[in-house]
Amino acid sequence: SVIAGSATQIGKQALQRGQGMVLNPNMELLFNGPQLRTFGFTFKLSPRSSREAQEVVKIIKFFKQGMSPIRSESNFFLKSPHTFTLKYMMGKGRGEQKYLNKFKECALQNCTVQYTPDGNYNTFTDGIMTSYSLQLTFSELTPVFNDDYGNGSFDATIGY
Repeated sequence: SVIAGSATQIGKQALQRGQGMVLNPNMELLFNGPQLRTFGFTFKLSPRSSREAQEVVKIIKFFKQGMSPIRSESNFFLKSPHTFTLKYMMGKGRGEQKYLNKFKECALQNCTVQYTPDGNYNTFTDGIMTSYSLQLTFSELTPVFNDDYGNGSFDATIGY
C-alpha cells in the first residue's frame, strides 16, 4: 500500500506539472463500507391521572431496564441488553405505515428522561410527576443493503 500510495502521488504530480491539471477532489469520494444508522425519538408523556402516571412510570422503566446489560448468575459474564423492533403503525387494526422509513433490529443506545420538561416541579398527590420528556436513541444492529429494498419492482413503500 505504501508503494501504491507513492505511485499515486507521483502520478498526481506528473499530471499537475505536465498537463497543468489537477484531479477533481470531489471525485475522490470513496466508499468506505456501510454505516449503521441511528434514530432519535422524543416523547412528551403527560398523564392526566395518577393511574395514567403509573403507566408512564412503567414505560420509562421498561426502556431504562431494556437498554441495560444483563448479569449472569455468577456475575462473571454480562449478556447483551434487549433489542427492539421498531415500526410506525397506522392505527388500530390498520397495520404498518408504508410511507415512512422502516427499521432493522435496533439496540437502545441512550435513554434520557427530563423530569421537569415544562420548567417547573409539579406532581400528583402520590409524588409522580405530571409530565416527563423521554428521549430515546436507537442504533440498528446491521446496515441497510441494496437487496433490503426488494428486487427493484415498485411496491408502493418507501422502505429503509
